[in-house]
Amino acid sequence: MFKLWSEKNSNAMELLSPNLELRNWNNLSRDEKDKIWHYLKYWFAEDDKEKNFRVFLAIHKLNDLHKYQSYAQRFLKDFSSRTALLDFEDIFFNHDENVVLELLSCFCKAILWEKGDKPSGIYKADYKSEEEYKKALTSWKFNEFDKFAEKINDVFEHFGVNLFLSRSGFVARQDSKITNEIYVPVLNFLSSPDWDDVNRELRDAFKEYQLKTEHGYSNCITHAVSALQAYLQVLTNGKIGGADGINSLVKKAQEKELVPKDKFSSEIFRNIDSILMKERGKTGDAHPKQEYANEESARLVLNLIMIFLQHCIQK
Repeated sequence: MFKLWSEKNSNAMELLSPNLELRNWNNLSRDEKDKIWHYLKYWFAEDDKEKNFRVFLAIHKLNDLHKYQSYAQRFLKDFSSRTALLDFEDIFFNHDENVVLELLSCFCKAILWEKGDKPSGIYKADYKSEEEYKKALTSWKFNEFDKFAEKINDVFEHFGVNLFLSRSGFVARQDSKITNEIYVPVLNFLSSPDWDDVNRELRDAFKEYQLKTEHGYSNCITHAVSALQAYLQVLTNGKIGGADGINSLVKKAQEKELVPKDKFSSEIFRNIDSILMKERGKTGDAHPKQEYANEESARLVLNLIMIFLQHCIQK
């Protein structure tokens, strides 16, 4: 098979596609943002009514959510698709990372809203089980969103942006193996409406983590552990609620053969429960904490929980 020069020469690959350190959006240069914009501008195309309407909805939502700041000033004074696109581009280049990510999140919402009032063409009668039907319906709902996420994640990775877009929102980028083999499949699985309560807690955990503050990291741990409890509650009881701890819920799930119950898995579950409860009691906000969490401890808890969920889902 013919190979590119860069596939045969590591020095060439390092020159052609340097491995950049992860960095915030705010640390990108104007030239870098301009390149990213042109790689993504197909999705914000002015001559495509559908894509232009997404921009319109995103800008409208951004202003509506943050009326005091009213980031889209042109749109506020001239309610049109033209001003929406102008403000969208201006925010992309000139505003703080938090505003840009909020705008892109609103744009993602606009993509998903499109499916809200459209017939899916997917019928229960065509599937052998309720689970298969729901999986097909979820896949249809996120089809266009997944295409956008794949594109923006590829571009962000090339420019070292420290975030990736998942079905639960923007999440801190980590090693590509962890991201692709653990985070993406788990978050895709949890995108079904059955897991809305779990997703809510995970979204809050990711949001708090991205604040990059001691209080945010502590909140992140609290929400992450709550997400795991919610998952086990829904898995074992069909809904959230109850006083059972993680260890008790795991035992119930194992009794119902909903999660692996071999000796190795049981030992892992027991150790993870011990670590999570110790960390939440020490640095989380569910109880008076001994100290604030830091980035490393919050990331450890997030990764442990995502690995735990992946192990359960694989069952």
